[in-house]
Amino acid sequence: MKKSVYLTLFVLFVFTLSACATVTPQPINEAMPQSTDEMINPGDKIGDFLITTGKDGDFKPRWDLDWIEKGDGENVICNTTVGTNISPSFGIYGSNLEEKWLNHKYDMFIEDRPVNLQAFGYIDISYPNVGKMRLWNVVIVATKPGEISIRDSGSLDGESFETLITFIFSPP
Repeated sequence: MKKSVYLTLFVLFVFTLSACATVTPQPINEAMPQSTDEMINPGDKIGDFLITTGKDGDFKPRWDLDWIEKGDGENVICNTTVGTNISPSFGIYGSNLEEKWLNHKYDMFIEDRPVNLQAFGYIDISYPNVGKMRLWNVVIVATKPGEISIRDSGSLDGESFETLITFIFSPP
């Protein structure tokens, strides 16, 4: 009797192992972060650049910088100076701002590292000609001359976009 119980348990154990062995794991998407530890969070540094948050008036939005278009218009270069804090995020404005914000999709990568936008939150700023504007509260602070690249993509009102921007910080 004991032999048959042990044999039965052994057979069940073997079947359990073989069933587990046939399970194929989901492939890992190398582009997606595996944890928030891999993502850029407020206070992180990338080289000489501090990635932080700001307040209305203490940074320049990316559209207020000196743009030098390169290539097809989707890959651009922005010139600025050390000491100018910049916001590389896109902005949403107009009527139904709350609804637009809730329905937009947006991803940002700095030097090919994903940005944890939820950790940065958003900021409402006053902007000439459009009034209230909302953007992700990601601010880049440069302490030395250098370059940093931002890749972002998303959709708003059914329109998709993707850009690659290199910000060049020159001496003041």
